Amino acid sequence: MKFWLYTALRFLLFGVGFFITIFFTDNVFYALAVGLVTGFALTYLFTPKLRQQASEDLMRALDSRKRNKVATTDADAEDAYTDGRFADPEDLQHHAKGEQNGVEDAK
Repeated sequence: MKFWLYTALRFLLFGVGFFITIFFTDNVFYALAVGLVTGFALTYLFTPKLRQQASEDLMRALDSRKRNKVATTDADAEDAYTDGRFADPEDLQHHAKGEQNGVEDAK
């Protein structure tokens, strides 16, 4: 799965930036910032195709999850309950053409 490859690459680049910065400075927060920026920037700039494939893999994995039967039944019951109880916005717009606040427009 390309998602895990992309994630591993980002962690690797984060680690490289972090440890190089720690080697030259003793400031951990600065090293964290450099590591984060390095990991993000390099993967964003040099691996757009891998990033796109990882995104597609993740979306496919999340879309494949099924809604449970209770949620589906509940949604159907809610739709049946509200069907016809509220005004259709298109009908309201059709009746309101040419008038504003109950007053006809002078044309």
